[in-house]
Amino acid sequence: MAVVRDLRALLRLGNFRRLLAVRLLSQGADGVYQVALAAYVVFSPEKQTSATAIASAMAVLLLPYSLVGPFAGVLLDRWRRRQVFLYGNLLRALMATATAVLILVHVPDWLFYVSALCVTAVNRFVLAGLSAALPRVVDTERLVMANSLSPTAGTLAATAGGGLAFVVRIVVAVPVRGARVAAPRARTAGTGP
Repeated sequence: MAVVRDLRALLRLGNFRRLLAVRLLSQGADGVYQVALAAYVVFSPEKQTSATAIASAMAVLLLPYSLVGPFAGVLLDRWRRRQVFLYGNLLRALMATATAVLILVHVPDWLFYVSALCVTAVNRFVLAGLSAALPRVVDTERLVMANSLSPTAGTLAATAGGGLAFVVRIVVAVPVRGARVAAPRARTAGTGP
């Protein structure tokens, strides 16, 4: 089978393996982050989720593709891609940690969304850099295979990361002690409030 043969040939290339590993780790972390963001916005017991909050979360996840995407290639041509991978992922980790701190200190929602938007925007640079670096590590005849394999594997890694975050949330979730949901009492005619 030609696909399996090409895949084996790609995986023998050390630089391609390293680039693929960066993509898998990066997009796996994206999956964890996206599920954590959705869980906080949609399933957070202390917040009453509204349609606006859900739309804001979707905008945070999708807006960087429209805002940053057109400029990513131009900027990546001026920057060293290794530095983009290294500093981009470090910056994302730092900003994701800052977003978690913002959740813990209960800041206004807009500040949380701006922080989450910045994490996603930096991620757009990293993903564009990973795609732009492929022609440098793969020969021309296997470039189409590499271009199809890398994003597909990255999507699978993001899905696995999201699944891992979901499992951790279910397993680690600690019920709030002493919290009870009281059913409202039915009011009868003639009784006071």
